[in-house]
Amino acid sequence: MPAGMIYVRFVHLLDEQKRKELMIIYGEDVASTGLTAPELREGGAAYSRSPAIEKDLIERARKEIALKEISQ
Repeated sequence: MPAGMIYVRFVHLLDEQKRKELMIIYGEDVASTGLTAPELREGGAAYSRSPAIEKDLIERARKEIALKEISQ
């Protein structure tokens, strides 16, 4: 495992009662940002860049994740 990771969580509620859900957690090595996890944490030197990094991570995750319905 990498020394630091960044994650995004996607949740889709499958029923109207919101009792069933599909959760996908996507993660990448934080090194891809050129930063370290401590730098991105609150109080870290690059904390102000966190929203932009999160936005980019979400975009990459949406491109990488593919769901396919299977027939039974």
